[in-house]
Amino acid sequence: MMILGIGCGGDDGLTISGDAFLFAGGIDARADGAIVTMVEDPDRQVETSATGHFSLDGFVEGDEVTLELAYPEHHAIQTGTFTFGTESIERATFQVVHDAIYDLLSDMLEVTPDDTRCQVVTTVTRVGKSLYDEGAHGEEGATVTIDPPTGEEGPIYFNSQVLPDRTLTETSDDGGVLFLQVPPGDYTLTATKPGVTFRPVAIKCRAGYLVNASPPWGLQAL
Repeated sequence: MMILGIGCGGDDGLTISGDAFLFAGGIDARADGAIVTMVEDPDRQVETSATGHFSLDGFVEGDEVTLELAYPEHHAIQTGTFTFGTESIERATFQVVHDAIYDLLSDMLEVTPDDTRCQVVTTVTRVGKSLYDEGAHGEEGATVTIDPPTGEEGPIYFNSQVLPDRTLTETSDDGGVLFLQVPPGDYTLTATKPGVTFRPVAIKCRAGYLVNASPPWGLQAL
């Protein structure tokens, strides 16, 4: 499990904060009024601001946190799983996918999402890049594995046009990668490229959810 942390905690303990971006909408397109809930403690939730920002506090070192987001006409989505170190976590991000885009991508892949499983996506990201930066931010030439292996379809890499492309055998400059029809359970995502070290990602796959470990807390180059 990753031990993470950026920034400082205050009198209310450690904090996790970040922003909800609308997928394919650019860095200024945010989900305002969405409900962010802690999976491990559903009583802990917060509504995103007009700029898509959210924050939850009161955490201590060792706490494990997975966040989910609910937003009308957008698919149910959750982050990867964070484990607090001694400092607060900033820039925890969502890429919120409209139902129409989710259906379009499913049609492109010729897949009918199984509601008893989850769909997993993450981004292999260059050093210092994140959703807060314009343009492509992926690390090209990396391969991604999921452990334990699911026996299902993936990895499928996204091409430079931000579209899933089954012909690719490694990441493009987009950096996106997905695994389809993943059975519920706990998994670790790992990226590999000669000469580059990536932070692994822990996820909790839950039935019906899109799990998106997005930058800067996806497979980030260190």
